[in-house]
Amino acid sequence: MYEIRFPVFIDPNAVNLIIAAVIAFLVIYWMKICFIRPPRFSKFTAPRFFHQSFLYVSNGSRDELLVLAQELMHEIPRLVSNSPDRKRSSFMGELPVVSKLEAHAANLLLLLSDPRFCDVVAEEIPTFPAYLAEQMVALRRPDAPAHLVIRRVVISLLAKPQSALFVENEWLEQGFAGEVKPITRSIFRNWHKLEQFEGGIESPLDLDYPHARTWDAETWTVYFGMAKEYVRGLTSSEFRNSDANGLSYVLRTTERAYERIGDVEKYENVFDPHNPRWHASEANKFLTDIIKIFDESGEHVYFSKKDRYYFGSDLSSKLAKLLYEAIFHASSVNTKDFTMWDVQHNIVWSPISRFEIRDTKIMKMVRRKLRRMIWDEISRMDGFPNYKGARFVRFCLNVLGFYDEKIHRRDGLERDSWILAKVVSSWVANNYQTIASSHPPVAEAMLPANIEYDPVREVLIRSRDDSLTGVSRVKEFSLEPSRASADLTALNG
Repeated sequence: MYEIRFPVFIDPNAVNLIIAAVIAFLVIYWMKICFIRPPRFSKFTAPRFFHQSFLYVSNGSRDELLVLAQELMHEIPRLVSNSPDRKRSSFMGELPVVSKLEAHAANLLLLLSDPRFCDVVAEEIPTFPAYLAEQMVALRRPDAPAHLVIRRVVISLLAKPQSALFVENEWLEQGFAGEVKPITRSIFRNWHKLEQFEGGIESPLDLDYPHARTWDAETWTVYFGMAKEYVRGLTSSEFRNSDANGLSYVLRTTERAYERIGDVEKYENVFDPHNPRWHASEANKFLTDIIKIFDESGEHVYFSKKDRYYFGSDLSSKLAKLLYEAIFHASSVNTKDFTMWDVQHNIVWSPISRFEIRDTKIMKMVRRKLRRMIWDEISRMDGFPNYKGARFVRFCLNVLGFYDEKIHRRDGLERDSWILAKVVSSWVANNYQTIASSHPPVAEAMLPANIEYDPVREVLIRSRDDSLTGVSRVKEFSLEPSRASADLTALNG
């Protein structure tokens, strides 16, 4: 009844062929844009890309976030290359002109730093931050605003004990991943090239607060593995800088490994992964490794007498400051049993003279600056007796003991520390009774639990149990009279 009439010169079969060709073309084009070559991030698709990504991230659906991460993995080179070029920004205070494409690229990279997205990426696509860092380096775009994304994915990886970072940095080094460390090296071997454009807290190495305070020993192992790769990349660079932000972040975070070392109760369970002993042991091994790396690369060391406390900004100064804080934390242990000696000498003081690094230029300078810092803190008590200085005196008396030339000057292990032992012993002999008469609580805090003060005989008595004979070894140390009593005697005389 109804039919399409074609002109005489048009063959109906040809029309059917054309219609079939159009339908086939549409099907092939649909398959191309969906599977073969989906739409790319460009000036035409950028608004749509950002809008859809924003909806997925805002909804927070795990499945949608996973699909988004898989799709954006292919767009990382275009997102990085099209982000605003901060390297060309004017230093005169003029705002750079940013196109709509650049604005959408920057906003999309900032959007991906959402913690929910980073958690999904850390669990399902841990190569995402590694690929992102590699592209920033390959495209020479360290200014792309992707630092925060990498940082938050790394934080999520550290929070998951079975994540890729744990596999790569585990102490047993699991096969290929443990040997090559593809993700760790892609991020941290290159980070010294990216860190100059960090804004605020965007470094994956700056995990001092609040993250590092809750880590167990295994997490510290992983973090130090990441930090060692950063140091290797930093020292292999032609523009090596020991004052780099990343190194400061690493050493500041490392200090948290020693923070709980003075908590005696935490030493009760030897197998507890939160036992401060294991944290400090990992930190000691890490410091030994990076000192070797810097020493082999020819790190310059120097000593400045102008600054009485911080002695410059080179590596040896930063390490001395770190060990100074570790000693302060350890000095809070004050018990008569072996714990005090174990913590203060074996865990903190002994590694400073570890055989592998004892004769390196860096460690020689570290020990010199560390002695100066400890002595400066103690000498401040001449004008103001205080508990902080008292803790350093207590540490020195326990670890170094009373100065004895036969022991300190002739023992190879004491070839550096005898200087500090001598000046501290002399200071204690001249000032202890004066402080005991003017500030009794401070004077009491200056003595380890195994040293007692005899005011009648004016001596300090140190007793230590001999584990072989079971007999206590006693040593006395004579004190000078209190300056107040000496002045009174002179006045009466």
